[in-house]
Amino acid sequence: MKLVRNLIVAFSLYSQIPMPRFEWQEEDMKHNMVFLPWIGAVIGLVSFGLSHVLGLIELPLICQMALYSLLPLIITGGFHVDGFMDVQDAIRSYKSREEKLEILKDPHIGAFAVIRMGIYALIWIASLSQIVHKDNTSVLHMYFAIFFIARAFSAVSSQCLKHAKKDGMLNMETKDCGKTDFVICVIELLVGIALLALINVWAIIVCVLVLGVYFIYYRSLCYRQFGGVTGDTAGYCITTLEEWLLVAIAIASFFV
Repeated sequence: MKLVRNLIVAFSLYSQIPMPRFEWQEEDMKHNMVFLPWIGAVIGLVSFGLSHVLGLIELPLICQMALYSLLPLIITGGFHVDGFMDVQDAIRSYKSREEKLEILKDPHIGAFAVIRMGIYALIWIASLSQIVHKDNTSVLHMYFAIFFIARAFSAVSSQCLKHAKKDGMLNMETKDCGKTDFVICVIELLVGIALLALINVWAIIVCVLVLGVYFIYYRSLCYRQFGGVTGDTAGYCITTLEEWLLVAIAIASFFV
């Protein structure tokens, strides 16, 4: 019963999927990180279902891309995009580390966040258009997997990297995570990568390379700019890693 409550809380926090309502206790947030990748699995499965629907009807390429792109935002409510935009504003403020951490708390949107979000959207659309235009089932299935992998990666990094603050949402979610939770998150990440082998063996090589380079980049960014990871950087991690993986798949699609 406790795990069911943990699952409900995780889906209530990280998605817009309707969940039963009850009064949350601190114990109910204990395993949030374990269930974070499951939201990615839902996005992937719903996207998979959408691909079958689109296979039955003829829609212009731009309409197909819009539907695929809107689906994650509808399911998550843009929860992680908010973190992405906060981090962009903080980084480009060029202020002290303490001031950057304060900017992460600011609910207002700055110009730099809007500009970077526009750039992000253009890269996403360009990469996704290549994947949809390719009309290759295996390539499209790789795209469905990135949502699970990115969240599993974020769950692992949120537990193994130093935290920038001793309070905040990320600390609240991870403070009671034990070794078992961390191991499960690592297994989830490995399962996500392994599933790519069922699609294309080269997908594993591409995915591992991207994840390795991204981990170095993400750790360096968080430590240098904020002194560690936060809830906002975790959202930034999911959002940017999804795009890194999408771009990698789009490039790989030329050779598949």
